[in-house]
Amino acid sequence: MGIDDVIERMTVLAGELRQDGDARLAFHATYLRTTRAVAAAMRAGAFKDTDWVDRWDVAFAQLYLDALDASRRGDPVPEPWAVAFGAAAARPDLPAVRHVLLGMNAHINYDLPQALLAVISDAEFQDPAVCACREADHRKIDEVLAVQVAAEDAELQQLEPATTWQDRALQPVNRLATRRFLRESRAKVWANALELNKARKAGPEAYHSRLAQLEKLCGRRVADLVRPGPVLLRLAAGGFGVRLSGGRPQAAPGGGRTSTGGGGGHTSKGGAGLRSFDPVKLGSLETELWVTYYRRQWVRFLVASLRMVHGTFGMNWLRTCHGAWLVLRANQLWAPKPGDPDGARRCMTRFYALLLLTHGEPADPARAARLEVDWWAAHREHQYAAGSGDGPLVTALARLYAHLYNTDEAAVRPAAQHRARAMDISDRWVTGGREPGSPLIAEERGELIRCYTALLAAVHRLAPLSHRLR
Repeated sequence: MGIDDVIERMTVLAGELRQDGDARLAFHATYLRTTRAVAAAMRAGAFKDTDWVDRWDVAFAQLYLDALDASRRGDPVPEPWAVAFGAAAARPDLPAVRHVLLGMNAHINYDLPQALLAVISDAEFQDPAVCACREADHRKIDEVLAVQVAAEDAELQQLEPATTWQDRALQPVNRLATRRFLRESRAKVWANALELNKARKAGPEAYHSRLAQLEKLCGRRVADLVRPGPVLLRLAAGGFGVRLSGGRPQAAPGGGRTSTGGGGGHTSKGGAGLRSFDPVKLGSLETELWVTYYRRQWVRFLVASLRMVHGTFGMNWLRTCHGAWLVLRANQLWAPKPGDPDGARRCMTRFYALLLLTHGEPADPARAARLEVDWWAAHREHQYAAGSGDGPLVTALARLYAHLYNTDEAAVRPAAQHRARAMDISDRWVTGGREPGSPLIAEERGELIRCYTALLAAVHRLAPLSHRLR
């Protein structure tokens, strides 16, 4: 059987799924169109080894088709496909793009490493010349798929036109994110294929054990995408794909390195990225953040949050988008009086979990979130209790800083005092009418810059030796 036979079979199945009103058609139709694009590239001579690409594509497609056939018969299927197919049956109301992403995650993360093993022998994995040829063809398929992204987006828009300004605004982001996910998946799939190949050489029992681990990881990843919420932001946080543990990271096709953290950002264990920031820039950004918060200008607040989160925490832009959205939601939940502190804590826990993924700390995101909302509460109490001192607010801020930067409270207390003074100035600005041209804004900015200057000095003076030697 060759790729043309696969296309013929998938075309027949597409008609049956359409006739049945089966939600699995969204992924199936996307996969059929991309398979046709690969076949066209083969006929155009785009690959170094067309015969190998044909065998690879057939082996890859067969794993999906076998799972689809088994599911339609009511037979058991691998866990990632069970979750994706189960969502199609139980949640046909999900957007078509969600069903496509569920199928892509199951097929790429679970099936593709197995397909690579089916067409690359143990000896070929050890042959640099053969691997270079396979790498080049692997890259070319990514190029073919990347070209298809805009066309697929148009197909999905015909099924579900963008109805809100958020949908329309996110369309170009969706296309960029999809291209990025394809690049990231190549590295992780190759690394997992190498791990499976090691297990294959150790014997059938070792191989099936490792494959079962991959199945569990992929099943959990697909299940995570079924949950309500912005799925692309969740992919940005958790990454497209999974990694089997064990051994040093292997070189991936394309010359990149596999990453222990999802989302493709740098993973700086020990939090070195948390300890590198520009006090003047951050003081100015946070001033803008506070002004837009109190004026309830949420779009400007989100933009300022993006710049603030990126500048303070050094996350890649996809994680920054996710983090800024979580900060926005936390503040929106807190803003009314009495507000929703539990909801704010949940959002901030997820935000600090992104920091843990990126930098290896804070070790306890839930505690960091509690400390964050604690100082919000201390500030609100100080703000509305006439004549109250700022001691509890300074202490709450110092506790958060000490936890985030793994220092003692005394070292970061001066930074907390400057921040509390900035809040007092901001509160005077609020009660004075929130005028955008008020000179109080410049005073507030000055105290925030002093806050970040003192914080930077404190965390570098008291950072563990392993951080200072980086």
